[in-house]
Amino acid sequence: MKQIPFPFALNIGTDIVHIPRIQRLVARSVAASTSLDPAAATNQKTSLSRFVRRILCEQEQAYFKSKFRLSSIASDVQLPPQPITAQTSTEIARWLAGRFAAKEAARKAAPGGASSVSWKEVMIRAEAGGDGRPEVVYFREGGSVGQLGKLSISHDGEYVVATVIAATPEL
Repeated sequence: MKQIPFPFALNIGTDIVHIPRIQRLVARSVAASTSLDPAAATNQKTSLSRFVRRILCEQEQAYFKSKFRLSSIASDVQLPPQPITAQTSTEIARWLAGRFAAKEAARKAAPGGASSVSWKEVMIRAEAGGDGRPEVVYFREGGSVGQLGKLSISHDGEYVVATVIAATPEL
């Protein structure tokens, strides 16, 4: 049988995230912020900060801090002075789970695979000037070029699933 190659230079990536996995990270950070043990509070805040700094680019970190009214001290994510509600904690977990799934799908769809692009070289945003649909921006050439990818993301119960289609750039 003669095999005919796929006619388009496209890559696809998919990822699924169990939201409670991210919720545990957020809940530990919230619990630690109300703890009387300063060392525990610092360690748990640091784990959420580390996660956010690891997966989000600068623009996404700024949006995250603004969206959930988190202050910025030395680039760490700090919880607000007043205790955050269970609802806000859930919203933070759902948002971070969505970003994680979308970025992991985008990394899998990158022409060289997930290992060829870092978390911070991928940005998830609403389409510029569009109807708010999410899209992927791959930063290339030190951030001076942004290649777009198509993103579909769905939240259902305890899961978030994301699929990305990205074109292989012409060299």
